[in-house]
Amino acid sequence: MSRKQSALWLLALLLLIGGGWWWGQHRGQHGAGSGPKPLGAALIVGDQRGGVQALLKAAGELDNVPYRIEWALFPAAAPLLEALNSGAVDLGGIGGQPFAFAYASGAKIKVVYAGRAVTGHSSHASAIVVAANSPLRRVEDLKTRRLATIRGSAGHDLALQLLESHGLSASDVQWVFLNNAEAKAALAHGSIDAWSTWGAYTGYALLKDHQRALADGSQLPAGAGFFAATDKAIADKHAQIADFTRRLARARLWVARHQDQYAAVLAKETGLPVDVAKFSIGDLITAPVPVDDRLKEEQLAILGRYQRAGIIKTLPDLNGAFDSSFPVDGK
Repeated sequence: MSRKQSALWLLALLLLIGGGWWWGQHRGQHGAGSGPKPLGAALIVGDQRGGVQALLKAAGELDNVPYRIEWALFPAAAPLLEALNSGAVDLGGIGGQPFAFAYASGAKIKVVYAGRAVTGHSSHASAIVVAANSPLRRVEDLKTRRLATIRGSAGHDLALQLLESHGLSASDVQWVFLNNAEAKAALAHGSIDAWSTWGAYTGYALLKDHQRALADGSQLPAGAGFFAATDKAIADKHAQIADFTRRLARARLWVARHQDQYAAVLAKETGLPVDVAKFSIGDLITAPVPVDDRLKEEQLAILGRYQRAGIIKTLPDLNGAFDSSFPVDGK
């Protein structure tokens, strides 16, 4: 691959995942066709480029929507959560780990939809990545090393789980909290020893940069991914959210049967190579699960890891974190 091609692929990747913690909303796109909107007010959905909007479109679930959808695009989960907490968006898709961290920090949001990988375990797309020539061969080799990730992210929790499962604690490594673009550059320049990340970043690192996965999420049980909404949106737009979560459930199940088709759509949407796009969708092949006390237990386990790592001081009360009044399937 030429230097020019490499630069273009990197630019596409940065556009997909985002290079920093900024707000960058883009409003006004919608999924409804012309005609009546009987459910009333528009639903403002927080998303990331190549995210749920692309998925719903590919699965045909943006056809004949009986209300207007406005999409607000963000480069990462952190600014999306900030927008949710401020009421700038009605709902948005986030991983269980960012939700746990945000809720522990006082965010006034509730889970309205949950999905889990149909395989029952996480995918190879969540991984701790090292340079191809790194001397690190086992998770145990991370002791005293510089490990980069986003604080409170899925990558952070992945690293904590892998460290604990191999007899290490959070204090055994040197944490370097960087966004994904910064961590990618730092690993390439040798200023960190490892990088815990997910999705297209993992795919690009392994398939294009020819780096190596020290360990990945396939060793771990699958965590739940969420859509969370504000209290106001739940009260004022319950019908729209219920319809949206039904469409989302159907689209998630559609991906399992149409992986190549969706990878092609995702590649076109983001500019990523098709093989990287296909690699990154492993964690998207999910089925809806009930929003119930089992999710609370899972979130408390995540928060317990954060507490042991010194990221949070106390465990929050999760009794107000989940709303079970929405459909759990596509019917």
